[in-house]
Amino acid sequence: MKYTLPALSLLLASSLAQAAPDAFQASYSVNVDGITLGGMDASLSYNGGSYTYQKLTKANGLAAILSGDVLNERSSGARQGEQLLPKSYSLQHKSKRKNRRDEVTFSSPTQAQETYDGSSLQLQTPNGTIDPALMELRLMDDLAANKPLTYHTANRGKVHTYSFRKLGKETLETPAGRFECEKVQHTDGERKTTVWLAPELGYGIVQAQHNDDGQVIETRLTRYQQH
Repeated sequence: MKYTLPALSLLLASSLAQAAPDAFQASYSVNVDGITLGGMDASLSYNGGSYTYQKLTKANGLAAILSGDVLNERSSGARQGEQLLPKSYSLQHKSKRKNRRDEVTFSSPTQAQETYDGSSLQLQTPNGTIDPALMELRLMDDLAANKPLTYHTANRGKVHTYSFRKLGKETLETPAGRFECEKVQHTDGERKTTVWLAPELGYGIVQAQHNDDGQVIETRLTRYQQH
């Protein structure tokens, strides 16, 4: 069975001004081509002038026996006013076949240092470049504030650009409840990432779907608690 948990990484306010999301804890089911293969826990916390956003994804059942996949993603940095600014990012993917780690340190708005696949890299980045996990929180903020949904992220040895377009509203039934969502999508060739965010949860992510060459990986909300 073909599937990949890192793709889930793409996988995640006030009405007129940007506001950092409230602290929260959330859980999601992880489905690949309609089959539940694992779960993901996500949490955003604050400590004084700093933030930590962490996601832990694990295969379960037969998928855990076959692959042992565990994905641990973490973004941390400063909270300056109502904006979150990244300082460090890490992604560790463990399985029975490999143990890969990606680490990024943001030294300035236009420069980052990365350790990826055993190599150390210096990245010149567009001003305001962030990490893939923080992009989810920025998406929540910017959708609430009706701002452009374009982001530069540093990871896997490169700077990537993601632009989301709005697809309107859609109501979803989930194990956590029924939510009216704003639906947005990023398209890159044959790859599509679609995200549903609920205004009543502070634009928290209710569902994310990644379609890569016909394989559909989906996370769906099972629990959400704001603090």
